[in-house]
Amino acid sequence: MGSVDNRIPALQNALFSEAFWKFASMARQYHFYDEEVARMEQSMLDMNPFPHQRKDDVK
Repeated sequence: MGSVDNRIPALQNALFSEAFWKFASMARQYHFYDEEVARMEQSMLDMNPFPHQRKDDVK
């Protein structure tokens, strides 16, 4: 069986991200599954189709 393409189109990613960051903010406020939220947050950053360039990455 071939690999699954699980990329999210840009518009859907923006909507999904907005919902996730609202959830994550509230979850952190109440320490709701802190470790799991941190893992999900890293996953969201990793799959961002438009990653921000960090200042230390500039050549």
